[in-house]
Order: sequence, then structure tokens, then C-alpha cells
Amino acid sequence: MLPHIEDLEHYCVFLDFDGTLVELEDHPDDVQVDASTLQYVERLRSKVDDSLALISGRDIDVIDRLLHPLILPVAGVHGLQRRDAGGHLHTPLINQCVLDDVVNDIQSTFYGETGVVIEKKTGAIALHYRLRPDFEARCVALAEKIESNRPELHLIKGKMVCEIRLEGNDKGAVIEAFLAERPFKGRRPIFAGDDATDESGFAAVNACGGISIKVGENPTSAIFRAASVLELRNWFEEFLKTERSSMAQ
Repeated sequence: MLPHIEDLEHYCVFLDFDGTLVELEDHPDDVQVDASTLQYVERLRSKVDDSLALISGRDIDVIDRLLHPLILPVAGVHGLQRRDAGGHLHTPLINQCVLDDVVNDIQSTFYGETGVVIEKKTGAIALHYRLRPDFEARCVALAEKIESNRPELHLIKGKMVCEIRLEGNDKGAVIEAFLAERPFKGRRPIFAGDDATDESGFAAVNACGGISIKVGENPTSAIFRAASVLELRNWFEEFLKTERSSMAQ
């Protein structure tokens, strides 16, 4: 169940992307953002005076491409990257050679197999097995082995995916960073996400008295829950009805 809010203008909004703003797809490249979703994000951003940011596992440049022409404050690769409201990029030095070795390990392990998708990111590799759920045990075991052999890497287990990422900020840390800056500063945060990768964000929002929303099932530290991407969107759309009515007059 989602909470009743009297005045959304006093809040700031943080949204995960896949599984929260848009539906999950079997292959990450299959995700498309339609015009109605872009309009919805733009109206929501306006409602909270530009204090809206995306907190995603994707690269920032991929988010920009999917949301074109919108350019938003955004955290990418689960917090490893962050672009603030002023457009400044915060990211650690990336040793891509380490990740090239990870790709080689995965490719050699699954040589000749189909359905396992390797997604290369800035500072991370995502090993998707949504098309081959029978490979879950093999994928997780390989990712855990890679993490144990390389102290500079961190494993994040998500929905049908293993994210092998260089050490750095998580989603909770980047939400805290946004909250220390304008236009987010002084506002009560709302964060919605659908996966285990969002739990650090829920913890950060809970700690400052915000509203944390889990989209979907599975155990969570989020205080509230939306059954689906559509239910979350409909909840936010309720706050935008007055804005639409005013524009129509």
C-alpha cells in the first residue's frame, strides 16, 4: 500500500529506472521509453521544482539516450557515477583492464552457450541470465568466484542478474549526496526501486524520515510497497491531476 501525501511540493523524488520507471525486459537493449513516460517524468519534475533524480544501475549516457531530450540529475552504475543538478560529474578513476579480464572469464565459462547476456558498463559488468534462468546457479557461482579473487570488485545480486562492479558509492550514498545539495536540500525524500540493489537507498531514505517504496515482491527494508510499475505511476499521477486541470483551463 502506498501512503497518502498532502503536498508533494515539499518532497524530492528519486527513482530507479528498470522495473520502477519502465518495465523490465528480457534484454536490457529492448527497453524503450515512450512519449507518455517522458511527459510523465517532466510533469513530475516540475511538480517538485526540479528536485527529481534517477538512481539507476545503467550508465548515465545510456539513461540520457533513453530519456532524450530530457537531461536529469542521475546516478549511474548503482552509485558509481553521479551527475548533480548543476551538471557536474562525480566518478572515481576506472581501471577498465580489470573489467576486461572479467568479461574474458565470463565468455570462456559460457563459450558456445546462448541466452547469457554480458552488459558492459563504465566500471561494471552485468551478467544477465533472464533468458536462461536454468543458468542462475552457474552465473552466481562464477560471479562470487570473480569477486573473491579480486578485492577491488564488489558483487551485487539483482533480479536475474549479477553485477560485478568496482568498489565505490552505493545508491544510499548518492542519495545522501543529492540531499546535501540544492534543489534537493531541505526536502523530504521519496525513493522507489524494485530490486535488492535498491536496499541501500531505502536505508538512507528511511534514516532521514523519507518515504521508501518497493516495487514488486520479495523482502525489503522499504516502508511502503507498490505492486507494479503501473501502480507506482498511477500514485504519482494523482498528484499531477491538479496540474493538468490548470493547464487545460
